[in-house]
Amino acid sequence: MSGMMKFPMNEGDNFVGKTTSQFTPQIAIQGVGISNRQCCMNFNGDERKATLIPNEEDPKKYPVKVNGELVNENITLQHGDRILIGTHQYYLYVDPMIDADAVCEWNMANKEANRDQLAQFQVDDVDLAAQLKAQEDKIRAEQEIKNRELEEAKQRLEQERRQAMEELER
Repeated sequence: MSGMMKFPMNEGDNFVGKTTSQFTPQIAIQGVGISNRQCCMNFNGDERKATLIPNEEDPKKYPVKVNGELVNENITLQHGDRILIGTHQYYLYVDPMIDADAVCEWNMANKEANRDQLAQFQVDDVDLAAQLKAQEDKIRAEQEIKNRELEEAKQRLEQERRQAMEELER
């Protein structure tokens, strides 16, 4: 990700969310759809373990994703986990004892977090070609029927014209 902000974890609960007059989270962020307690990251320094706790009120309304998966229950973070808070704020969980300079490409994180939406627009080329051929065959068959009906109507009219001419000649 191109921009970088480092938030050192305090021992215990580290709330992520909007600052309000009644509450100031340890990691303050802004944005549409961000709660004052969007999520919590509990850090245990003795075990070097960080646990992400989703919004307790409504995790679907105030979403958090880790590696593209919606978090509905507590999850232990691993070095390199990509965290999407809300719909636009990406973070990379870095354990400085492993690699303090770890980075993640924004495009990859964005595709990962939005793979469900992207899948709706992806179509299998073979399936699409089969659907297109079926539509073409259907249109061709309908056109042949219409042409046949038109030819029959022309022949009928021509026969009626000939009969009318014969009657006039009599």
